[in-house]
Amino acid sequence: MKRKPYIKKNRFYNTKDEKLEGFFFKSLSMLLKSLFVRKKLSKAEKDVWSCRVKPLSYSVEPVITWLGHASFLIQVGGVNIITDPIFGQMSRLYPRCLHAALNGAELPNIDFVLISHNHRDHMDAESLMSLQGHSGITFLVPQGDKLWFEGRSFARVREYSWWDNVSFKLKYDLSKEIKFTFLPAKHWSQRGLFDRNKSLWGSWMIECNGQKIYFAGDTSYHSHFSEISQEFRNIDIALMPIGPCEPREWIKHTHLNVSDAGKAFVDLRAKHFVPMHWGAFPLGVECYDAPILLFKKWWKEHALELQNKKLHVLKVGQQAKLDLVPFQLKEPVKESVISSQRQL
Repeated sequence: MKRKPYIKKNRFYNTKDEKLEGFFFKSLSMLLKSLFVRKKLSKAEKDVWSCRVKPLSYSVEPVITWLGHASFLIQVGGVNIITDPIFGQMSRLYPRCLHAALNGAELPNIDFVLISHNHRDHMDAESLMSLQGHSGITFLVPQGDKLWFEGRSFARVREYSWWDNVSFKLKYDLSKEIKFTFLPAKHWSQRGLFDRNKSLWGSWMIECNGQKIYFAGDTSYHSHFSEISQEFRNIDIALMPIGPCEPREWIKHTHLNVSDAGKAFVDLRAKHFVPMHWGAFPLGVECYDAPILLFKKWWKEHALELQNKKLHVLKVGQQAKLDLVPFQLKEPVKESVISSQRQL
């Protein structure tokens, strides 16, 4: 059975019995605690986790470039995709540790932007505005967020609920398509004081020529990972959050920590794991690099179970050309991505 969000009084819930809990005092407490573990990173520390690689104009085979936090440049089938773009600061309260690898002007022409939810570290206004000049760009957003984009004069915006999908013909081979499906996640949404859960949240599946790339967005551990694996067999790549980790008693309801991210990956039955959502912002009370160091340890401890899987630990700005079955494109046509068909 495909899980649908529960809607009550124009607000979304993960389940029917879920209740809205206050977040202000918990967030304030976590913010104050995080001050004690924050530090200004030296150039040497930044160099360990950062690099600058000139992005490809496009790629036939899957190429994943981590731009930082939950922002990826995904290039597959001649199509360029950005997830949850944030190229600068979120706020003065959360100064950035590892800076984004690129900005909107340095990227190749982007065809699609995928948004998982409307939190400011995933749906950043300045970053999104910097992408408006990209030719033919289309924004795929959760249900309830289209109005925000239209109010800022974004031309091509489509919104979706869980399990909705849309297909576009490839600009280099009109006989092939790229398909996007908006999928469940266990999280929440909010941008202002009074709009808690007024828009939906979720994850995305990208399918192109039999290859499947899953972008988990922000989520805690739940049964949706198993549900997704039942619907989408043989997932090739999973882009998965691994933090923030602490304080666990509160974070566990909204985010994956290291062990939960591992369990979720096993549930998905995916082949390649690319960690994200660590190192950029001090959202928890652990050190900026604690999630990735702990996850590498977790992976090593579960090596037998994961012997046919591959972990790709990327620096910010680093590209991963994953070992998937390539396919050949025909000669390019002049049109960009020119047609779509939505299936509900």
